[in-house]
Amino acid sequence: MEKEGELKEDLMKERTRNEFGKPTVVQSKLGEATVSETEVSGIKDLTPVEKKHLLLQLSRDRVKDSSAGPWEIVDIHREEWRAIKATMVEPVEIDVRDTGRDELFRVLFDITKLERELELESREQADIKPQKGREQH
Repeated sequence: MEKEGELKEDLMKERTRNEFGKPTVVQSKLGEATVSETEVSGIKDLTPVEKKHLLLQLSRDRVKDSSAGPWEIVDIHREEWRAIKATMVEPVEIDVRDTGRDELFRVLFDITKLERELELESREQADIKPQKGREQH
């Protein structure tokens, strides 16, 4: 349970960073490379959680090869929910073209049910915020 709480806290921090409509910028875990969503054509078709996962993978690719990028999303595949070790996950596959190297590759990751729930909460809160200033007559 403690691990789930830590994950939720990390996701909340990520969400607050992106609330103001600024382009998401993700840094590789070791801090060796960064990738901004402005470097990925077609990223607007992804949800915030999917963007984060994709940008993390692309930043890891950039660590391996600094000439990686910019990128273009070619196709997105979302599979049905399934249980893996008592965790509900939604597999996502994104076909990406590295336009700098003219290479096509597929990024695979799983979105957890917790991540989707937090994402939905974030969207609902964003929808509610503009309405707070309005008064009912």
